[in-house]
Amino acid sequence: MNGRADHELWLAGVFAVLAGLGWWRHSVPLALVGVAGLLAALLLYLWQKTCLDGVGYERSLSHDRATFGEEIAFEIEIVNDKLLPLTWLHIEDRFPRALTTRGGLVTDRSERRRSLVTVLPMLPYQRVRRRVTIVCDRRGEHTFGPAEVRSGDPVGYRSRSRRVREELSLLVYPKVFVLEPPGIASRMPLGNQRSRALVGDPSRVVGVREYRPGDPLRHVDWRATARGAGLLVREHEPTASLRVAVFVDLHVPPTIPPSTASDLVEFVVAVAASVVADLAGRGVAVGLYSAATVHGREIAHAPSSAPSALPETLELLARASPYGRLSFADVLAHAGGRLSRATSVAVIAAAFPPPTQLALDELGRRGAVTTIWAASETVEAPPPDGVGDVHLTARYTDDWHHRATLELAP
Repeated sequence: MNGRADHELWLAGVFAVLAGLGWWRHSVPLALVGVAGLLAALLLYLWQKTCLDGVGYERSLSHDRATFGEEIAFEIEIVNDKLLPLTWLHIEDRFPRALTTRGGLVTDRSERRRSLVTVLPMLPYQRVRRRVTIVCDRRGEHTFGPAEVRSGDPVGYRSRSRRVREELSLLVYPKVFVLEPPGIASRMPLGNQRSRALVGDPSRVVGVREYRPGDPLRHVDWRATARGAGLLVREHEPTASLRVAVFVDLHVPPTIPPSTASDLVEFVVAVAASVVADLAGRGVAVGLYSAATVHGREIAHAPSSAPSALPETLELLARASPYGRLSFADVLAHAGGRLSRATSVAVIAAAFPPPTQLALDELGRRGAVTTIWAASETVEAPPPDGVGDVHLTARYTDDWHHRATLELAP
């Protein structure tokens, strides 16, 4: 750009000499050509130098987190805050390739990159707003930006560019199915008898009943007893102290074609998210473990029934990368060995190789184990008697992205 600018100044000097010669020799045509050329050269030079002054480019997302399949708005605002108009303004904003967009011109720049391209003229002090719809049909953390803003002289011979380094981030949670039949917690062997026993929540009194031997004296309702003929105790709303650790294997066998392998991984993530959401929705303390990594660390979220547990586990699944330094069998052995015996285990995987089966056998000696196989046509079914107390199957199909329900068949 500096070379071109120097050339333009040199050309302006040539026209200035021609104009001087024209006036000196009293040649009006030569003088007019020199003056016109000088003015044009200076105008193009100044236009190119100041074209991006006062030009602003801002964008925003209507949400920075979204559920799978949700549509959000990507809004851009372009401002030309100066007297000089722009005959052309070219903006390329880097877009995530995995998400579907509607509206705007989105072009592919490479196998991993595409850009939202905006080309328009702008009047002095003009403000332009445009909107693109983003369809959140791929889980993960997606980045928008940086952007490059470019403009120049009216004929497009010289241009300037500026980089907008600000980036926007969008986190898309995994797809969550409605499980069929509903209530996976009622069909899982949830730990020992103590973990399945219903206990009373002292903060939730639903009435009184007659005293029975073994009732704690602290539960006696003395006011109700004074009004009645016998000893009465408070009856509490029952609650269950159930704990389930969900283990997810995002590794798929190498025999699966690459075109199917990545989609099968996404299906396994969706199955795990659906199971976690189903358990949390029924008041079960749920945890999440996997050899998959988030920011280089294996996933390890202890079972919890806190209100924040479900968003935290879904966020881990949204960010999960299937690549890690540990094998899934190692995670089963290490993390499973630290669980209390009252904690049940649910294992979700596309395949159950021998190391995984050995780790499941060891876990089965400590507590109840339920396995969910993400079944595909290219992977052999696991042995029915060698993968846990209860074995369920979630059938993978190409159209799983568009399905609302998922059947967990025995």
